[in-house]
Amino acid sequence: MASTKVVEEFFLRIFKVTVLLFMGLALIAIVFFVATAGYQYSQSPKDPAPAQKAPEKVISLDDLKAYLIEAEKRKNSKEEAPKQRPGDHKASLQFQENATKLFRCSGKFAEDVGADVEKGDDAQKLENLRAGIEGAAESPFRGEPWVKAAVDFTCNVLADNSIIALKKEKKIGSVFLPTLNFHTSAWDKIQTDKRQFEQSEQQRVAAERASEAMRVGLAKASAITHLIAAGSAFGLFMLLALYLLGAKVESDLRDINDAIRQAR
Repeated sequence: MASTKVVEEFFLRIFKVTVLLFMGLALIAIVFFVATAGYQYSQSPKDPAPAQKAPEKVISLDDLKAYLIEAEKRKNSKEEAPKQRPGDHKASLQFQENATKLFRCSGKFAEDVGADVEKGDDAQKLENLRAGIEGAAESPFRGEPWVKAAVDFTCNVLADNSIIALKKEKKIGSVFLPTLNFHTSAWDKIQTDKRQFEQSEQQRVAAERASEAMRVGLAKASAITHLIAAGSAFGLFMLLALYLLGAKVESDLRDINDAIRQAR
């Protein structure tokens, strides 16, 4: 009888130690899950890098020279020009100052290279030039900024000594309209590339914000999962604590019973 009691108490101690071990693990799990849940729930979306502006591109005079020389080599007799309106349209003052500046630059260039200037009504020529500029400026992404840039670029080209020398050496043909066409094509390409770059940057920012929102959402969902796990660990801890309490009461009652028997 005594040996049986000793064995029983031995195994009971082993079981109690095991229960205490699991209770300790449950406490550690509670701390871990609560700390992790707090960290995950505190996550907030990070602001993406702001959308970058497209790098500024400059229309190069060297590219124009190559363009004019290549055009002369092809002996292209049909020169593309900005669409011009008929001469019977109503007069307008829009871009009048720009057209006047461009007209004077063209006349000065003709004098510098010794070209024969076609006789005619200068006022009508100026109005046709102004109307052509106005018509070309109506295209998307041009407008007044393009007009100013085109006039400044063309006047700089017509006043450039290297261009004047090439014209005198007959290495290039017509300069005025090809320069305008070259600048217009280059401007349109730059604006298109700029628009595409900015759109891609806006898409990148939107994608990064969506990704951050998803990450934060998953983090908060993970926080809830960890809180549930912490609650489960706490429930296990309390269950084991109640069992130990019951085992302690049972052990005390057994000791009291043994003491009563011995007293008899």
